[in-house]
Amino acid sequence: MDTTSNNTMQQDQEESKRTYRHWTTLEDRKLLELRNSGMKFRHIAEQLSRTPISVEKRYRKILKGDI
Repeated sequence: MDTTSNNTMQQDQEESKRTYRHWTTLEDRKLLELRNSGMKFRHIAEQLSRTPISVEKRYRKILKGDI
């Protein structure tokens, strides 16, 4: 593999890394408010700029009292 291909692969890998953002109290409140109004997780995720699975997991943690 040439240097150009290696650089491109490395850039692709760096761009695909996910970064974790801690949930804020405001996001937790918004999540509960939107979910209690009947909104689906995927729509809440769009509003909070998060993935639907992370929104659902956070919601379940809140309900269990783990937060």
